[in-house]
Amino acid sequence: MSASNNSRRQVLATLGQALAISLMAAGSTLAADAHNGHDMSQMKGHEGHAMPSAADPHAGHVVDTAAATKRSMVDLKLTPTPLIRQNGTKTTLSKELEGNKPTVLAFFYTSCTTVCPVTSQILAGTQALLGKDLEGSRIVSISIDPEYDTPERLTAYAKKFDAKPQWQHYTGTLQDSIAAQKVFGAYRGDKMNHVPLIFINGGGKKSWVQLQGFPSAEQVVKEFRQQRSS
Repeated sequence: MSASNNSRRQVLATLGQALAISLMAAGSTLAADAHNGHDMSQMKGHEGHAMPSAADPHAGHVVDTAAATKRSMVDLKLTPTPLIRQNGTKTTLSKELEGNKPTVLAFFYTSCTTVCPVTSQILAGTQALLGKDLEGSRIVSISIDPEYDTPERLTAYAKKFDAKPQWQHYTGTLQDSIAAQKVFGAYRGDKMNHVPLIFINGGGKKSWVQLQGFPSAEQVVKEFRQQRSS
């Protein structure tokens, strides 16, 4: 079987898994609604206040995985925004991204049942396809729901996607998470409006590739290698 066919099968399997998770979450949310008499459609969030994490606000939403991936270049100025690693130790955004290591970065949250599982599966595929190139590189996932995403939850989530030591997950305070999102132009007001974004840097460069949507792992690796060698 060709690599192209393998890629298509991997993407279809990923989308099927995400759809199944989404449908189950939607059913659970409706059941909880009927039991508690709450209108989940009224759940809102805004800057400085975390959205309730008992149910995923994306549940029941249609994720357009077939939409074309939008590629752009963005110039970023990294800041010393505090973060907490999945092992519980303190660090900063600029410290974790300093140096010349090629980097793939995305935002997510562990209770997400639609967008984030697909993005994380893409990162898992990227990790696998990088092979020896994974050494000396890094994959970074930063939570946009840090008040729920404790280091323990991040560790469990990382294991679910078989994350290697080069793929680390981060949490912190809500304000610091918002600040990190704003550095990358990824902040959309609350997690309800979270959009799939993957950022790629060849190592120590001001400009990052931004991929909006659901690129294949092969696309991410191609961008990674092009940026690393440029």
